[in-house]
Amino acid sequence: MERYWRERAPYVIHITGVDINPSQPLFWISLSGDCTAEHAVTHGITNLKLDGFIVSPKPSLVMDEQPPFNVVLFGESGCGKSSIVNMLLGSDAAATSGGGRGCTFQSAGYDIVIGKKNFRIHDTAGLEEGEKGRVPAHDAIVQLYKLLRSLEDGVSLLVFCMKAPRVKKSGQHNWILFHDIMCQSKVPIAIVVTGLEEEDDMDEWWEDNEDVFREYGMLSHGHACITAIRGKKKNGRFIFQEEYDESKVKVENMIRKCYKVEQRRLDKVQWFRRVLYETRYEHHCFWTEIIKEEVGEIKGALDDLVSRCGMPEKDAKLLAEELSRVP
Repeated sequence: MERYWRERAPYVIHITGVDINPSQPLFWISLSGDCTAEHAVTHGITNLKLDGFIVSPKPSLVMDEQPPFNVVLFGESGCGKSSIVNMLLGSDAAATSGGGRGCTFQSAGYDIVIGKKNFRIHDTAGLEEGEKGRVPAHDAIVQLYKLLRSLEDGVSLLVFCMKAPRVKKSGQHNWILFHDIMCQSKVPIAIVVTGLEEEDDMDEWWEDNEDVFREYGMLSHGHACITAIRGKKKNGRFIFQEEYDESKVKVENMIRKCYKVEQRRLDKVQWFRRVLYETRYEHHCFWTEIIKEEVGEIKGALDDLVSRCGMPEKDAKLLAEELSRVP
């Protein structure tokens, strides 16, 4: 019986927060036609609540035994990072916000399978931006620091997420922070542009705006112009369902094309410390050797953030205090 379901049921239900052997799932479900995972669970198994459950492709479809490739999404609040995660998962596991303010305050990882490869998609806290293109708040940077510390297998791909219609200066600041400073430009990076559901051809947006990315020095390994919403329901069907399905395929293909098999690995204790140490020498801190030894590394990195990302000195000092408390 187990072999029968392994060969036929494409999805498995797991309880989140519970350590389960993936070869022994709690439930197998088989979907047909336009039936969604949510529909199959709520109609196929009585009195089963979806809260706390995640639907994922069955383990037998995954040939890789190695740790998942880490893919880190980043971008401003409200750009659709959590919606992208849910689109890839095929379930509403990541909380989303209906407004411009984000609702992801700490990073979270979600496992998916693309082309028989294991990926862990990391949804991160939104990087705030103001009318004049304010840089990321120090608390979001600290969350990033903690995330990088936790990724013992390294990072395989960064995904810069933004919402159309235009590229903002603050987006460039975020790019520099994550890609150039944190990952030392040694991790592949791709771009996902959301909010294009009303366009006749979503890909035309890239043709019209590619030069702007080049002017900002934001050179990517790939891109996907998508919608991360299905819109309202009309006559029993979501009005942007076709564009949504197309977008999921685009993002999957982008990840498969751009990810790096050899993930960027650094000892988790030294990952951020090394970045701080290297950036210090670009700004020549004329302090005593004792001060340099104790705080020079953080000061050097903050100088880099101030000069390249436009961070106010006050915010830089707050960041230094927060980083010093991270174990």
